[in-house]
This record gives sequence, structure tokens and C-alpha cells, in this order.
Amino acid sequence: MVARLLFLLFAGWAHLFAFTTIDEEPSVFVDPSALQKPAETPESEESFDTSEIPAERLIYLTIEDVPKKIYVGQIFPVTIKITSLDKRRPYLVELENGRNVSVVKKHDDIPPRAINHLTYYFKAEGPSIQLPAFIVRYEDGSREYRTESITLTAVRLNPPREFSGVLAKRMELINYQASSYDEGNNILALQLLIEYGNYGDFRLPGALNQGIDSYEGDINATTLLYYGVYPVGTEQVTFSYFNLGKNRYEKFQIPIIVKRSSVSTQTNLDPQASEFTKFKIAATVVLIVIWLLLWIRHRGWGYPILIGLAVAYLLTYLVPLKSVCIKPETTVYLLPTDQSTPFMRLYEETTAKEMNHNARYTKIQLPNNRIGWVKNEDLCSH
Repeated sequence: MVARLLFLLFAGWAHLFAFTTIDEEPSVFVDPSALQKPAETPESEESFDTSEIPAERLIYLTIEDVPKKIYVGQIFPVTIKITSLDKRRPYLVELENGRNVSVVKKHDDIPPRAINHLTYYFKAEGPSIQLPAFIVRYEDGSREYRTESITLTAVRLNPPREFSGVLAKRMELINYQASSYDEGNNILALQLLIEYGNYGDFRLPGALNQGIDSYEGDINATTLLYYGVYPVGTEQVTFSYFNLGKNRYEKFQIPIIVKRSSVSTQTNLDPQASEFTKFKIAATVVLIVIWLLLWIRHRGWGYPILIGLAVAYLLTYLVPLKSVCIKPETTVYLLPTDQSTPFMRLYEETTAKEMNHNARYTKIQLPNNRIGWVKNEDLCSH
């Protein structure tokens, strides 16, 4: 009984406490609206400033490799590393500004992946170089990331007189050939292999006319076909290049020896060797006369053979060349190669002397004694 009375008394106190806590009226000194939580409205969301929140960085790029020593005129590599957190999202790389430097090779198609190591090649145009800034952005035009431009110093060479203007890892002379160009000049054709070099700056010292006939390959290895026109009497051409691997000049010396074509049988086609040709003709005639007298006197069987060979050799100089007809609007080239340098255009049908030919080109001597090559398809059919 006593326990029941205590339980009822405790329950009544608890009920009284709960009642006064929930139903207590606010004080007359307190604004009732201040006790309520303000409702979130669209206006309050728009007024919230998000400019201080940094955007998530998705691309990281660094310049990894820059040469420690550069020469003016040299082609040098710069490697950058690009890390994309969104590895399937394609991005673009652009170059901005730069001073005393030109872009030789860049990357247009960059595979989308997590990490790319890209090597760009530049040419040093002056001693004080400022590399362009590399800018990377996703193709959808979103936020861009860039590197700071780097300042470099290039050393200016003090080259020898025969310097060709080329700085390369390696240059190799594959082949060369000299032939008649006109009455007073010969043409020298060079085939060169240039590795990591500024082949576009190649020049032959002392040439009256020169240029690139054609080239193929890339910056790693370029095969260059070059020509130079020299006066008759020039016996040797000397040129050098700067070897970047060995840090020194290396020299080439090429003799200009105009080889007589096996089909060329006219005595005055080779101005440089004309005097020597006259001597060979006279010597051959003298030998024929001597062998003829010996044959008459001794009647040996070997003399007719020697006389026959000498006469055949003499005829190669005395028999005139075959004439060919050339179509109007034909281009005459310096060398028989694809993309060869044209030096003349024939606007009318022309008759010329055929000096040599191959599967695609025919070497001709024009009425003005200039020598060049025309495509076989440009010869008249009649």
C-alpha cells in the first residue's frame, strides 16, 4: 500500500514538470519570431558567396627536361609531363608567346590518358631565349592550366669560313655527283643524312646558285638532296657542320669531277674537260695511225683489234647525240628526282639533244646549251 502511494506521488510530480516545460508561455520581453528557425528561401541561397571555394584541379603539368647548353641556330628538345585526373577526357596543348625561338615540332593529336610525356622541338633564333608558355585545356573549353615561361641563354658560335650553317647530332654524306649545267658552270648534287639538325639552314660556300631539291624523313633523321652550281674550273667544294655530340666542327671535301655520260657522245658537252677531251681525241688518232702502220709492216693479228677498239672509243666523242622532241608547257628540272627544283619552263615545242635517261626522266641539252631533266611523259610521241 505504501509503495503504491509513493508511485502515484512520483508520477504526479513528473506530469507536472512535463506540463510546465512544453506549455510554458514565452516572456513578454522576447519576440516570438526570434524563437522560430528562419525558413530557407531561394533568395538566401543566391546570396551565398561561393567565389572563395577553390575549383578542383584536374590537370597537372611540369617541364621535365630542358638542355643545359644551347647554341644559336640549334634545334633542341623540351619535354613536358601532363597528368590528367580525368584520363578519358581529351585535352589540347597550346603555346603562347616566346622570344627568339621558333617551334619546329609540336603535338597535334594527343592521346587521352592519365600521364603523357610530350617532347617539343624548338630552334634557337638568338642568344636570349624565352620559351613559350605551355597551356593545357580540355576540348570542351573549360578551365585552362599553364606553365610559366622559362628564360634560356644560347651561345653564339664563331664558325669557320666553310661553315654550312648546320648544327646537328650527326651528318653523313651518302652520295654526290657533278655534271654539266651550262657552258660555263657545273652542278653538284649532294645526298646528306642529318640527325637532329637544322637542315633548312644548309648552305654550300661559294655556290652561284643553290637550294634544297627535296627531303624526306623527320627531325630524328632527314635525308636531304641539295644542289649547288659552281663555275667551270672549281675543282673542290669544302663545307663543315657543328657536331653537337662531339662539340666540334667536322669538315667535308668533295672533288668536282664531271663524269662523261655513257650515252653522251658530243665533244663540247663538258666545258671543264674540253681541253682534256681534245687531247684524248688527238692521242687516240695518233695511236690508230701508229697501230695501222705497224699492222701494215708486221701484219700481226692483234693490231686490227686495237685499231677497232680505238675507233669505237673515238666514235663516242664524234657521233652526234640523238635528238628528242619536248612537248610545250614542259618543266625542266635540275635533277631526276621527285619534287626536284624546276629551273626552266618550255612554252613551245622544243628539239633538244638526249644525253641520258632512266625509267622516268631524260637528261637533255637545250639549244642554248643548258642541261636539265624532263619527265619521259613530256617527250613527243612522234
